[in-house]
Amino acid sequence: MNKTINPDDFRAYSVLEISQMLGVGKTKTREMLDSGILPVTKIGRQYFTSPTSIQDFLKKNIGKELFF
Repeated sequence: MNKTINPDDFRAYSVLEISQMLGVGKTKTREMLDSGILPVTKIGRQYFTSPTSIQDFLKKNIGKELFF
């Protein structure tokens, strides 16, 4: 199922969906989520964010190398 994601759609996203927004694997995404570096709100086991927030994070870190 290939659904279109609204860039301003702030809602719960799975680790897989967040990894696809970032363009990295699920393991690396989990490491980044656990570190608290990503712009997400965690409630229970769910991560709330938006594609715009993820893109803003990537733009803010242009030229930086992030290690995990």
